Amino acid sequence: MPEKYPQKYQPGLKDSPRYLKGVGPRLSEYLAQKGILTIEDLIFYLPYRYEDRRNLIPISRLKPGEKAMTSGKVVASGFSGKRGRQTFRAIIDDGTGTLTLKWFNMPGKYLIDRIQKGRVVVASQTVRVFESELEMHHPELEILEDGEELDSLSFGRIVPVYSLPEGFSQKTLRNLMAQALALNLEQIQDLIPEELLKKRNFPSIKTALKNLHFPPLDARIEELNEHRSLEHRSLYYQEFFVLELALALSRQGLVETPAYPAGAGGRMIQSLKENLGFKLTEAQEREIREIEDDLCRSKPMHRLLQGDVGSGKTIVALFAALRVIASGLQVAIMAPSEVLAEQHWLNLHRSLERLNLSCSLLTSAVRGEQREKILQKARTGELSLLVGTQALLQEKVEFNRLGLVIIDEQHRFGVQERLRLKSKGRNRTPHILVMTATPIPRSLAMTAFGDLDISILDQMPPGRKPVETKLLFANEEKIAWQEIKKRVLAGEQCFIVYPLVEGSEKLEVLDATRKYQELSATIFPEFRVGLLHGRLKPEEKEAVMEKFRARDIQIMVATTVIEVGIDVPNASVMVIENAERFGLSQLHQLRGRVARSLKPAICFLIAHPPLTETATERLKVMTETTDGFKISETDLRLRGPGEFFGTAQSGLPPFRFADLIRDIKELSLARADAFQFADSKDLSQTQFTLLRKELQAKYGKLLPLARAG
Repeated sequence: MPEKYPQKYQPGLKDSPRYLKGVGPRLSEYLAQKGILTIEDLIFYLPYRYEDRRNLIPISRLKPGEKAMTSGKVVASGFSGKRGRQTFRAIIDDGTGTLTLKWFNMPGKYLIDRIQKGRVVVASQTVRVFESELEMHHPELEILEDGEELDSLSFGRIVPVYSLPEGFSQKTLRNLMAQALALNLEQIQDLIPEELLKKRNFPSIKTALKNLHFPPLDARIEELNEHRSLEHRSLYYQEFFVLELALALSRQGLVETPAYPAGAGGRMIQSLKENLGFKLTEAQEREIREIEDDLCRSKPMHRLLQGDVGSGKTIVALFAALRVIASGLQVAIMAPSEVLAEQHWLNLHRSLERLNLSCSLLTSAVRGEQREKILQKARTGELSLLVGTQALLQEKVEFNRLGLVIIDEQHRFGVQERLRLKSKGRNRTPHILVMTATPIPRSLAMTAFGDLDISILDQMPPGRKPVETKLLFANEEKIAWQEIKKRVLAGEQCFIVYPLVEGSEKLEVLDATRKYQELSATIFPEFRVGLLHGRLKPEEKEAVMEKFRARDIQIMVATTVIEVGIDVPNASVMVIENAERFGLSQLHQLRGRVARSLKPAICFLIAHPPLTETATERLKVMTETTDGFKISETDLRLRGPGEFFGTAQSGLPPFRFADLIRDIKELSLARADAFQFADSKDLSQTQFTLLRKELQAKYGKLLPLARAG
């Protein structure tokens, strides 16, 4: 049984809505189904749209298809039709014309008692036409007694429209909301300092909530319905501010322990530049300088390096690594999978060995004596660079002087993994460089990566042309095979990617192993076809890739093992089978394996119907643009931030009001203000007690090292 309160008890924000007038246990349960468990939840339950009922429109000026509010005297009313399918009609007249109001299958006595001849009614609904007569079906109705004024909550104003819990009408919920605001609105306190709200011309939280539930007469209904009113934007800003302040405080805590400052790099850097075989882009040069400026300080670097596929992030990271190694320090590179870790190792160890530097790979596949040797070299400092997976986080993995941690595809790791890897620096905090395989939408860069400085490679190597992308269906794949034959005969090479290594009885999906046999035996018997997948041992993968680089293999059949890190300039065709099964990020990454030279490249997306609506949109986007930033924004919109990053890893909260895609402007303002606030204010002061509590409640996991007071 619910707890009984004294008759004059005034419920507080944390009390159940059942203690409001008119709400008993049953309606309280219906509210709970909408997540409304407290009166505070009710007040924060905003309308999803608004109707303009500020003005009564004469019946003669009503237009079919438009929602309108009008008034008139009932001149006739009653039921028509057969029993069980009866329609109640009421005809109203305002002196300029008549309007028929209709209700289908409604309780008879209720309507007859309310809508009697001679009464004045106000009706609001979409206007329809039936047999040349104007009608409204199931209008929202207000019945006026002699001399009575309109209900001020539902008429004569901009009216809120809510997503209704079961058992509620709009009128009932509006009345309940008005009661809650009258009783409890003053108990809601602003978390954000008044000076910041004034600086941005935003109303307080009380004013915002009051005006969003019951807008003033001069409010702009278009802004309200677009959720872009000043009141809406104030709530977005306040939500974002708390998150960004948590990130700012987290960063303050992380930089308390000094890092090893790196030296100039000298001979090693010069040797790397001389052996590159290509000229760095201006963007690469700029970001290398920016990163080197960070590395030479004792304040630890916390930087996100992002750029489109093929923009050269790995080379920038290699320059950073060499700068640190040349100073007698060690570097760790962590990737989210063995496949990606192996790709990094394959790409880096040759460059490092030319400079007489040691580089090892540590994954769960490395065991026994070989593993112990690697761990021993890391402990003594003999090992310059260690590439690995989450195996690097194990307690047994220790470094002598860890100067730099490079984390690839950061969105697959949580904050805790990053902190654990940083702790490998013993009494010093290593510099941190985070890389992403594909661009991160700006909104997520300011939230999921909000504690990092951002470097963007916004330039591709000169001469590269966008990859032409064509969508084919399974019965059209011969078009792709013909293009491959033409390109191979011209001396170029090709990739054909499948989603699985081997066939599955449960999934009707093509697999690389079986198709490799078919392609090499029947479709391309005259060409040299190779097979590459994640189940091969590292040395086997390197041998296959070396053959492909040397052009001993002309057509590479592969799985997504080639998604990242493969750079074969002579490859000009990418075929992706079962393209509907890949995410946008994967498709963009795979397409990025070609067009790495001046040769025109083409990508065929081969889809196998039936396609879902989302899969269709993904493939459409791929054929329309090669801009990774646009693709990532679409990916975020389709999947949402939780799935984009993986719900458990994202560290992103479920925002009550704000939307990361729609509200980017408020996010930018909140970020700038929060970081400045963290630098200039002492949060231990009494005036910030509520803000401290909110920070701890929402983002406590981000703040173990922060000076939150």
